[in-house]
Formats: sequence, structure tokens, C-alpha cells
Amino acid sequence: MPSAGSRPLTVSSAAACVVVALLAAAPGCGRAPPPLVQPAAPEVIVARPVARAVTDYVEFTGNAVAVETVDVKARVSGFITAVHFADGQAVARGAPLFDIDDRPYAIARDQAQADVAKAQAEFDEFEREVARNRPLVPRAVVTEEQFQILVSKRDVAAATRDRARATLAQADLDLGFCKVVAPIDGRIGSRRVTTGDLVSGASGSATSLATVVSVDPIRVAFNADERSVLIARQRAAARRAAEAVPPAPAAAIAGTAATGTAAAAGIRALAIPVDVALVTDDGFPRHGVLDFVDIAVKATTGTVRCRAELANPDELITPGMFLRVRLPIGQPTPALLVAERAIGIDQARRYVAVVGPDDRVEYRTVTPGPIDGGLRVVAGGLAPEDRVVTEGLLRARPGGLVRPVERSME
Repeated sequence: MPSAGSRPLTVSSAAACVVVALLAAAPGCGRAPPPLVQPAAPEVIVARPVARAVTDYVEFTGNAVAVETVDVKARVSGFITAVHFADGQAVARGAPLFDIDDRPYAIARDQAQADVAKAQAEFDEFEREVARNRPLVPRAVVTEEQFQILVSKRDVAAATRDRARATLAQADLDLGFCKVVAPIDGRIGSRRVTTGDLVSGASGSATSLATVVSVDPIRVAFNADERSVLIARQRAAARRAAEAVPPAPAAAIAGTAATGTAAAAGIRALAIPVDVALVTDDGFPRHGVLDFVDIAVKATTGTVRCRAELANPDELITPGMFLRVRLPIGQPTPALLVAERAIGIDQARRYVAVVGPDDRVEYRTVTPGPIDGGLRVVAGGLAPEDRVVTEGLLRARPGGLVRPVERSME
């Protein structure tokens, strides 16, 4: 029952409350879903393959060898009085290296000079006696026997004088050996003696003072298989024959002689190019020529000892250093090259991502070849006009849309 003072709820009032509640709920039920925002296409860097002629190469490992290596030894015995170089510095031919105490050798030189003067005086005296007695022989004032004795004494004096002169020359030579100089241009190693050390110049037991090696040019020695060496030589010989101008009929004999002279000049005359790289180099930026191939092949390994010579102006290559060597064995052939980072790996498959005209990505299977000029040769799967993804390969999914930014492959 309604309490006193309250008014009962009518049907119309209840209906009004329901209508108000429905109107309040109506805006929430009719709200539109938020629009779907498509993500932006990822940006990738693309480049077109580089088309150029590439030569087939075979690679070896070798070690640097100095063209000249000299072990500087003492020629005379004595105490070291001065050292004129710092360990490892560059030296020029004739530059002073060590001083050996020269006082005993200066005294010996002075004594030899005195002996020469004495012997010369004795010779001059006998020469005058011979000249004075020669006209007296026909007049029988001096017998022939006495005259021949004088001639013999003069000849002995001449021999004594010549011996004294040779002793003086040796004394001068020993005095000069007290100044030890660099025998070649190059770099000198660490000193093996220092000031105050006693060194020996005796034959067979001379003291080693230091080592000097030439650094520019430098050589690299390596073992190559006989097949590669044969192909390289035949290719170089064919190139020289193609470049040679055919001789005129009147000069045919002279041309044959010139060919024989080139063959006799050895492997260096063929000018077989050799590319060399340090362990820190990208590609093979250093170039030289093959200048020696050993006279025999090792029957057990089928390899032959080879040597190449190259310029070393920056002196980064030092004797004994490990080097990579590349020898050309084929004719230049057209090829397509891409950056190493553009090649992806999917298990055992190598592929590149190519962006089509509609900016969608397609994977192409390729076969990587050798590196040439910092780029990797690829066989199959590419055309010169293709746009290859070089940066952002992980964002370039097959069939996906990308925003390509074109740059140079190199």
C-alpha cells in the first residue's frame, strides 16, 4: 500500500520512464566503427645491376718477399762507437749505420804509407844504379854478371814496392770498413749490437749488425696448380700474338728473331697480370705482373712455385706478410654484378629481391659468382633493367608493396 502522503505511480509515468531510457541508449547503439588505416609501404633502396665484362680468376694464398734482403755484417773487428739509425726507419743506399773504432786501422794505414815510401826509395836507388852502370858494360868497366845482379836487386825492390802498395790499399779498405753504411734503399730492422759492443769481422764468424730489406717494389710468392699456370701463359701468349703487328716479308727474319728474344726473356715478357690483396683489403686493389715460374712442378702436389712483383708505394706490405693472390685464367665475358648485401640466403638458396613496375617485391633465385671490383657476379635471374633491393631486404617481403628509392649499385 502506498504510504500516507505519497502519490501512486501511474501507467503513463512508467511508460515515459521507459521511453527516456531508450532514447538515452540510442546514440551508443548506433555509433559507426573506426576506419581501418593501412600501414605505409616500407622504404627500400634499390639499384640496377652493373653490366660489364668480367674475367674468370683463380685465387691462391702467398707471402710477401723482399726483392733485396741484406744481412749487414762487420767487415773489421773493433768496438762500436756510434749508431746512426732508429730501429725500423727507412734508409737510403750509402747512409751511415754504425761506426767502429777506427784508431787501430788509421795507425795501420800510416804504417803502410811509410812502407810504401821506403820501398819506393829503395826502388829509385836501384833504378839509378842500373841506369849508371848500363853504359859501362860495353866498355868492360862493369861485368855483365855485376850488371845483372843490379837489375835483379832493382826488380826485387819493385816487387817490394808493389807489395807495400797492396798493403796500403788493404789498410785503406779496412779503415773504410769502420764506417758501416746501408747497402740498399729500404728499411732497416732492429739493431743487434749497440754502442760499446765488440764486434768481429773475421771471415766465417763476422758479427751480424742488422738487416736491411727493400720495400718498393715488393714480391709475393705462392704455389699455383699447373693447370692454372698453363692457361694463364697460353692466354697471355695469345694476347701478345693478337697485339703484334704482322711483319713485312722483307722483315720476316727480323720478326722471328724478335719473337725468339721475347720468349728467351722469360715469363715476365708475357706481362701476365696478378692481383694482390691484404687481409684488410676489399677486393683486389693492388696489381702486379708474374715475373717468375719455377723450372719444375712438384709431382706430389701438382703445384709450381710462382712469384709476382708489384709496386708498394705506401709500404704497407712487408716481407713475410700473408697475401691473397688472383690469377686470370679466362677471357672477359659480359656479366651482371650486384652488391654483396643485396643477396639474401634462404636455407641453401641464394636470392635477390626485385621491385617490379607496380612497386611490388619479387624474389629471384641467383647463382653468386666471384667478386669483381667490390661487386658480386650473379648468374641467372636478373636483367640489366631490374631494380634490385640493396638496403632494407628484411622489409621487402614477396608480393609486398614498397617505396623504392633508386641509387647507384656502386
